[in-house]
Amino acid sequence: MAGNGFAAARKGQLRQQPGEGDKLPFLPVPGKREPLPLEPGAARISLHHPVLAAMYLVMLLLLGKLFFGMDEKLGMVAFFALLIPFFFFLLRWPNTPFALFGGLAIMLLGKLVYAVTMNPVSGPDSFHYYEQVSTFATLSEFMPYAWNHIVTQWMNISAYPMFGLVYMPFFKWLNIEDSLPIIMLNGLLLLLLVNSVYRMNESRFAFALPEGKRKLFHAFVIFGLLASPSFMLLSSMFAKDVLCALLGAYGASLLLRRRYVLFTVLLLYATGLRDYAIIYTFGFFFVYRQKYWTAAIVMVAAMGLLVMQIGPLGIINASLLVVYLFLSPNPLNPGNLDSELILRSLEALVMTAGLVISALNFLRFKETRPFYTIAILVLFTYACTLVLVGYVTVTGRDLEYGVGTVGDNMVRKKLPILPLLYVYQAYTFVWAARWFRKGSKNAQHSEKRDFQSRKPIFQGGKPSYRSGQPVPREGKPLNQHRASFYE
Repeated sequence: MAGNGFAAARKGQLRQQPGEGDKLPFLPVPGKREPLPLEPGAARISLHHPVLAAMYLVMLLLLGKLFFGMDEKLGMVAFFALLIPFFFFLLRWPNTPFALFGGLAIMLLGKLVYAVTMNPVSGPDSFHYYEQVSTFATLSEFMPYAWNHIVTQWMNISAYPMFGLVYMPFFKWLNIEDSLPIIMLNGLLLLLLVNSVYRMNESRFAFALPEGKRKLFHAFVIFGLLASPSFMLLSSMFAKDVLCALLGAYGASLLLRRRYVLFTVLLLYATGLRDYAIIYTFGFFFVYRQKYWTAAIVMVAAMGLLVMQIGPLGIINASLLVVYLFLSPNPLNPGNLDSELILRSLEALVMTAGLVISALNFLRFKETRPFYTIAILVLFTYACTLVLVGYVTVTGRDLEYGVGTVGDNMVRKKLPILPLLYVYQAYTFVWAARWFRKGSKNAQHSEKRDFQSRKPIFQGGKPSYRSGQPVPREGKPLNQHRASFYE
């Protein structure tokens, strides 16, 4: 009893005092294997009323059906406008109202433009997806077909019935035959994707950020994803790409929270949509869990497989594709500056500028190197995967394969990893602001001295520091501390 009393008293001494957690979150040591603790801000954004949220979504669908019966465009505007209370009061995004309102306004405007100027069914895949809406009169006719396909064709499963499991209940329950409402469904999936990425950044992003810039980092990511021309376009088409991106990000968040059963079910479904869903899902996990060596081993294995199947040419194309993930569609190509591609070309131009600035950040700011290292490892692994998929596609059509041949429609293929690219951009531009600070070198050294002088605050019996800088180990000065990947 005495021992227990002493342990309790000791635990009380190490516990954080009230009022100490109001400014900055706990940031654990990079490379540690323990699950990262939730930050105080993350606790405020959890979904506290799931039943109320489900009831609100049902009411939203009913109102959408009512308004859509009156006028298609009015129905879509009302649908997205009524989503704002859902995110503010139920999901509780407290820190970035301007990014949320601005991004939603741009996304809604873009969707209205696409709804007026283009047909959501504009390709062979879109045609087959929409064909199921007209082929099956009721959901009770579609579900046995989908289940039979999954059971009998599980080794060579098609994405058509798999994606149909998501959009067919939406179309049949609302009794809609037009293809245009897919914009509403994909728009909702996009908003859920943004929310999932925001939650991971708020609770699990433990890489160094300049002091006081965490809110700006969140704003960059949220606004970028909502206003992204690529997401805006593909969420306005009858396509599965936004759902694939959502499943990748949400699957990684489930794995981070150790929800293994639900993660396994979700990954199996995501694999039915895209064969290589496991690559980008675990890619997100490696980044947020800081699995440097695991990511490096997976990348080396992917490179080895590429050399075995294609040869050194595959490595060359994978290296080019890493850059092309940022640079697609090519803004330097005059053919990509027409009205259909100019917005995505401008997006590629901004991302290319971010890639160049990230290299400069890597050279100047040592604190950024852990993030850039693991991000490039994950992106190169994904590039190897896309090169292998493109090689199978090109050779299967008896076409010539050479340097720069990476497959077809890379703008769609990069969409599952696009959330990571926007996190990469936000991290880069937040750190780039320090290039323009007066006396930035002196300010940097001053921050280091100030950081070393701070007393540790104990969280769970382990010392933590309230700063965006890495936590020093074993009393080492910060300038001698390196992330575990470099040790």
